[in-house]
Amino acid sequence: MIRTEDGEICIDPATPVLHVMGKKYAIFILSVLGNDNTRKNFNDLLKAIPGISSTMLSARLHEMVGAGLIERHDGDIVTYELTEMGREIRRRLLPLIEYLANAV
Repeated sequence: MIRTEDGEICIDPATPVLHVMGKKYAIFILSVLGNDNTRKNFNDLLKAIPGISSTMLSARLHEMVGAGLIERHDGDIVTYELTEMGREIRRRLLPLIEYLANAV
């Protein structure tokens, strides 16, 4: 339970998503995938996220697809895009990211 000014929030239903989002690079992946509202391939993401290895990126993408944050599109080139939930979480995280970018 989390207490707020308006009452309490049960976080149990959100646990799987919070578990994935708390992992290294997950917020970066979510943020980059939301840029330009276009699908991105693996190499696009690898180039856009400083310091991430291909092994780590592959693992995070798999976890984030499983959590319903990202959709994988198979074709000649595999691409990824945010799901509706992923877009909403990104939208809500952006003010925090902006604050941290200016406060640190």
